[in-house]
Amino acid sequence: MKIFVIGGTGLVGSYLLPLLVDNGNEVYALTRNESKIEKIKRIGAHGILGDIRNPRSFKDSLPQNLDIIVLLAMPGVKPGHRMTRKRKAELREETNDFFRNSMDLAISYNAPVILPGGTSYHTEKDEIADETWPVLRVGLTEIGRDTDEMIDRAIKTNNPKIIQLIYGKIYGNGGLFRFMYNMMEKGRGKILGKGDNYVPNIHAGDAASAIVKAIDKMPVGEKFIIADDTPATQKDFTIFMAELMNKKRPGKIPGFIVKLILGKDFYEIIRMNCKVSNEKAKRILGWYPNYPSYKEGLKETIQEMKENKNYFS
Repeated sequence: MKIFVIGGTGLVGSYLLPLLVDNGNEVYALTRNESKIEKIKRIGAHGILGDIRNPRSFKDSLPQNLDIIVLLAMPGVKPGHRMTRKRKAELREETNDFFRNSMDLAISYNAPVILPGGTSYHTEKDEIADETWPVLRVGLTEIGRDTDEMIDRAIKTNNPKIIQLIYGKIYGNGGLFRFMYNMMEKGRGKILGKGDNYVPNIHAGDAASAIVKAIDKMPVGEKFIIADDTPATQKDFTIFMAELMNKKRPGKIPGFIVKLILGKDFYEIIRMNCKVSNEKAKRILGWYPNYPSYKEGLKETIQEMKENKNYFS
């Protein structure tokens, strides 16, 4: 198959490209970083320099036909920086462009497109959210409000053909998780707020394998939650990570301090309580996480990061 991956050198893309190439696909990976083109080629994929916000910058580099498009690229959020109203509006506009242009490409190529999403649900006590639950857009997740409408409209009209993978918090060797790793390495890892809220997690390698399964099954018009099997609180995840790295037990930053320093938008998403079910992905895609819980996944990830095993680092 001819597959176009938008954002092929990010956290999930670094795990996905080798899987797609090893399966015998002809893979085209878009990157805005010229220095990564040669690394993409070494994997066996075609590196394309360009920006999804400006399709004219790269469209001539694509083949005449594509079988499927995968959007992984998302706007950059600087960890540790306060989220201003202006930056939030910019992120919303950028996200809209990423989705709109990816969907327009899918229409022009008459190819299905796999789009990302986040597990933005609110559950209480023993409640477990699935794909039928309404998305709760609070704080920083509000940047995806317009794209929710785009996706629902496309599913209703089947134009373009869409598959959406709704990820838990993605961790792995790279991306924003590298910031968390570096902070922990310096002894500055912290639990934000009380830390007793549940957050779905997924290892980047498992996020990538879900894309491979979606390409294989091609369940157009469906949405799938991609998270591991084990509900975990923010506190449990952070403490276990510190233990693996032989660091002292992380302290807590009170919620009002988080809100003061990083802003209300960050505070609201770190306090969201969310438990989810991945049963639909298992049943329809035949996908099962290689790391059923954050404990197995973190052990592997910390080891990879210590050894600096990453195609694009």
